[in-house]
Amino acid sequence: MSNLVTSSKICRFFVQGKCNNGESCKFLHDKNICRKFFLGEDCKHGDSCKFKHIIGSNYKKKFHPKNTENFNPSHKPADMIIYANIPNKYTANDVIILPNFINDANIYNKLLEEMGNTGIKESELWKLWHGDNHLIADDHLDYKEKVPTFGKIIDKLKSEFKIDVKSTRFNLYKNSDDWKPFHHDAAAVKEHIAKVQNFTIGISFGATREIAFENAKTKTTVSFVLENGTVYAFSKNININWKHGIPQISPEKKNSDGRISIIAWGAVNML
Repeated sequence: MSNLVTSSKICRFFVQGKCNNGESCKFLHDKNICRKFFLGEDCKHGDSCKFKHIIGSNYKKKFHPKNTENFNPSHKPADMIIYANIPNKYTANDVIILPNFINDANIYNKLLEEMGNTGIKESELWKLWHGDNHLIADDHLDYKEKVPTFGKIIDKLKSEFKIDVKSTRFNLYKNSDDWKPFHHDAAAVKEHIAKVQNFTIGISFGATREIAFENAKTKTTVSFVLENGTVYAFSKNININWKHGIPQISPEKKNSDGRISIIAWGAVNML
């Protein structure tokens, strides 16, 4: 005689091992249901279990969902590896954040003073980055040799990071209105630059801001606080797979505090 099923509900007694009603039971007798999962216990086989993972609607006890879905080890490299120190060997997915890399509260004013003493008119020295957002010093002008503090900073970056610096930039954020949209550095989009640059270093002076990274595909964002003297650096895959920028401060936190960032691009030995 076939099993008479008058309800779509699962017979919990059958799943537990014994139903006294036998074939006359009005609930479903299904041998392909995972007993452990049905009873709210962990099934070590997870998604690979050969039995069906079902919780019957007649099950009264509160079900506790699993907090682990996959017990298979993964050897996939992390999309972003974050360091609080300079690693012995760089990889392509590194991000390095070093607070107090240069611990000097006066360096912001010192840099501005030296830039003001170059003998170059301000209207000629400072240009808008992409026509908006913040100012950059015009690299076509001979100002760097007249700003000794700039040279000392670059020399320290070269020494500590073991980087062959190919180009540099002096950025000025006049106040909290100045910002930098998410973007890739040139090495991510220009093949001739990618051949000689695989690493970006930035150092921040003055007002506290954030460096933010946005995943180019998922748009997930990660940000780090940049206090005075903080260095941030990242490798080539970060530049390719993530965009980075300096977010604009929200209107309620608006202020007149200025910030300088000095950027160095170049090549490091990378695994």
